[in-house]
Amino acid sequence: MRFDRCISGCACGVSRRSALTTIAGFAAAAVTGTGGAAQPLPAPSIVDTHHHFFPPQYLEPLAAWNDKAGVPGQTPIQRAWTVNRAIEDMDRNGVAKAVLSISTPGIWFGEAEAARKMARICNDYGAEMARAHPGRFGLFASVPMPDVDGTLREIEYALDVLKADGIGFMTSYGDKWPGDPMFAPVFAELNRRKAIAYFHPLAPNCCGGTLIPTVTGSPIEYMFDTTRAVVSLLVNGAFAKLKDMRFLFSHAGGTIPMVAGRIANALKGRKDIADIAPDGIDAELRKLYYDTANSFYAPTIAALTSYVPSTQILFGTDFPYLTIGQNLDGLRKLGLSAEQMTAITRDNGVRLLASRRG
Repeated sequence: MRFDRCISGCACGVSRRSALTTIAGFAAAAVTGTGGAAQPLPAPSIVDTHHHFFPPQYLEPLAAWNDKAGVPGQTPIQRAWTVNRAIEDMDRNGVAKAVLSISTPGIWFGEAEAARKMARICNDYGAEMARAHPGRFGLFASVPMPDVDGTLREIEYALDVLKADGIGFMTSYGDKWPGDPMFAPVFAELNRRKAIAYFHPLAPNCCGGTLIPTVTGSPIEYMFDTTRAVVSLLVNGAFAKLKDMRFLFSHAGGTIPMVAGRIANALKGRKDIADIAPDGIDAELRKLYYDTANSFYAPTIAALTSYVPSTQILFGTDFPYLTIGQNLDGLRKLGLSAEQMTAITRDNGVRLLASRRG
């Protein structure tokens, strides 16, 4: 494959088992018990599961779509991204492996064939980054949702040919959320493959950031759309029935930790409650995975850690929109235990990525 921008480094491959064993072999973190401040983890040992990249051929379609949507075409952060800058920030902060994904708005710009081509461009580019820098990058591959047929074909290519770590989704597609029946074949296939499904938020058609003038969708609607995505999969029974796949949601699960009680109370009278949540709503929500990207705030993490086990929380950064250092520094000030920090920043990510089968 040809690239508009060179990716430096060797083109040799490295096995998934070898890369994960290398990461897991690094020493555990040392965290002080005073002042809530943690000492830096040994470098490199950290796994970042929420790390964005911008293939050159993606930027112009992205700019055109953003202009059409009434937002700036390309941000300086997007234009300034390079592979080398990503690696430099990883090295600076002790990140051994970063799992790549395409950020909002994804690769669907309104036309199925264009989305299929863009998914292939982005996935090939991410896979080449991983080949050029063995052990440093994973990939949550993009798919042309809501084009189900195209998505199924790209899942096959991404998992079988590129050996991607999982499949990346947006939290909604127009006026449909992941639990919509039309998407059932996609998640059935991921369950058959025992795959990881990663979800990144956006502002849906209903609430694209214009409800409050001058406020974009990012601080409010992204969080609520994550919650909508979770609830849509909950009420259609996906979490209860698709037992062989794993679900990973961004930004501490949006508002899930705060509104889980209201969700449980609202759904407890459903006639199908035994089917969609045989062990209760909390059990279904607590078995999901949640990342910490841009969520390093005491009330946010307090809500998340009080609701889900530390085993279900993964370190994420939202790079390059935030630096890795910003995320780490924020977490280190929260008074998490040494065991929690090690689990969140390394062990849980290693375990989740190692679980990818099929």
